[in-house]
Amino acid sequence: MKLPSQNKSAYLAGPDVFFPDSKSIGEVKKAKLLEFGITGHFPSDNEIAPGPGMAHAIFLQNVALIEKSAIVLANIVPFRGPSADPGTVWEIGYAYAKGIPVICYGSAGTYLERCRAAGLESPAQGKDHDGYAIEDFDERENLMITRCANLIVETFAEAVSAATRFLEL
Repeated sequence: MKLPSQNKSAYLAGPDVFFPDSKSIGEVKKAKLLEFGITGHFPSDNEIAPGPGMAHAIFLQNVALIEKSAIVLANIVPFRGPSADPGTVWEIGYAYAKGIPVICYGSAGTYLERCRAAGLESPAQGKDHDGYAIEDFDERENLMITRCANLIVETFAEAVSAATRFLEL
């Protein structure tokens, strides 16, 4: 899928905003994108005043950043478990529903392998300790996530390179 050449911007989805050095992570990633002529939108770029409406303001402003982006680069590194951050997963699905291409990166191995490594699989292979099936389609994430992605790569650098092709740079 090729995009119109006028919009060269990318929304940077991922759990990076929760990391202690999130501001510098966002700046480094945006600088890398800019080297290729792509403007990066990092969720914490929003200026939001603390208060009772803060959560809703964050939601609305991040939705606006996604909608003004030509592509979403989503960090699906396992976060607080064997799967991607749930907010990132929502952003991937939202972008997909809006017709915005998504490139995922940051997850090595398959979802089943990560569940096994985390000790979530019971002796009954393919089941967790409650007897529920662990999805095994030999993919890096749940199929509902991977099917929203136009491409899944290992690193941010690979995602940026792929984004330049999608944006015809």
